[in-house]
Amino acid sequence: MKSKSEQSSVVKKRAILILDMSYTLKMFRERQLEQALESRKLQGYFHKVISVHPLAGLFEQGNSRFGCPLITELDDQHAFVEGKVGMNSVLRILPPLNFVIAQINLLRVLLRMAKEVDVDVVRVGDPYYLGLLGWVLSRFLRVPLAIRVNFNYDEHFKITKKAIFPRLFRFRAIEKLIEKFIFKRCDLVAGANKNNLEYGLANGAREETGVVFRYGNLIHPVHFSDPSIRQNGIPMLREIGISGEFLMTISRLTEMKQPSHNLFVLKRLREFGHDVNFLFVGDGEMREILEIKAKEMEIHHHVFFAGNRSQEWIAAVLPHARLVLSPHMGRALTEACLASAPVVAYDLDWQSEIIQSGETGELVPLGDWEQMALRSCELLGNSKKALRLGGSAREAAMCMMDAGMLIDTEKEAYETLFKNYL
Repeated sequence: MKSKSEQSSVVKKRAILILDMSYTLKMFRERQLEQALESRKLQGYFHKVISVHPLAGLFEQGNSRFGCPLITELDDQHAFVEGKVGMNSVLRILPPLNFVIAQINLLRVLLRMAKEVDVDVVRVGDPYYLGLLGWVLSRFLRVPLAIRVNFNYDEHFKITKKAIFPRLFRFRAIEKLIEKFIFKRCDLVAGANKNNLEYGLANGAREETGVVFRYGNLIHPVHFSDPSIRQNGIPMLREIGISGEFLMTISRLTEMKQPSHNLFVLKRLREFGHDVNFLFVGDGEMREILEIKAKEMEIHHHVFFAGNRSQEWIAAVLPHARLVLSPHMGRALTEACLASAPVVAYDLDWQSEIIQSGETGELVPLGDWEQMALRSCELLGNSKKALRLGGSAREAAMCMMDAGMLIDTEKEAYETLFKNYL
């Protein structure tokens, strides 16, 4: 029989259920983002992880969109569950009913899996559909609800004037009601940065539940390597037709990311006499629009679309960029800084937390692409300053995104959560 001291030294094995719609499993693998999945274990703090994409079926074709949830065992500690958008093809003539039945079935599967591993906490990636689904699960399981806030959705609405999930909720007013309902009921509110945390607090989250979980431990290790010893990206650039100096951005090609502003800047820089190209890394619904706009602006011969690329490809190419423009980048802004790339960014979302004008890059007012062009022009004409800013940006990112420190922060936050939860 164990003594009291031996019993007290036993660390409880924890389990977590994570609802997240950032990527399907196929997308994680294609883009070499497995580190983001591995990080969910917190170096063994969670001995069991159930990752869930409730609407993965949206990205499938034909009958694969329908049926029971697909469960993939990544290893003996981590299962990835992908929900469908309907139970069967017969009911496709009644999509709302088909969807509801499929999601109820997903809920039943998740409850069974969660009880089997004795889940301690449910974590969601947004306060809308995931928030509602997570709240239901947490109530049935009688465990705390946590949210990782990866976006400032109020800023999204200011720019696009559209609901975040128009097909699900249609109106932003409905989403705001859901926001406040969910944030008030979260026992842990973790912003991916200070800006995102402040958004959560402004929409009902309780001050004592707030903490910042930065991206550092989610980033592929190749980005932390010294840019001077990385794989040579020049041959990769030549494969897509780029030679000479180029600017680039890494983001989804969606309205919120304001990718068209990169074209405006490129046009102005070429008018100023700079013989530069522009590289978009990432994909999205605006790609065709951007291609058409580039032709209309007569700069299409200098604009290149690389689509989605592996992390090794991105890490190899970034150090060769003359400048990185960031109308709005998330984790990729960290990757650019780690590559010692000079950055010109809008003062939007979290970007001012790492980009300070004249120190780690250049920050300009939101939407002011003219200022972005002027600051870019200055850095193109002053390579010494550009190199200094890029070097300082890497130092800042290495400090801010230290993986070991961030893992400790998350562990401490969860321990406090479990101690305080009744």
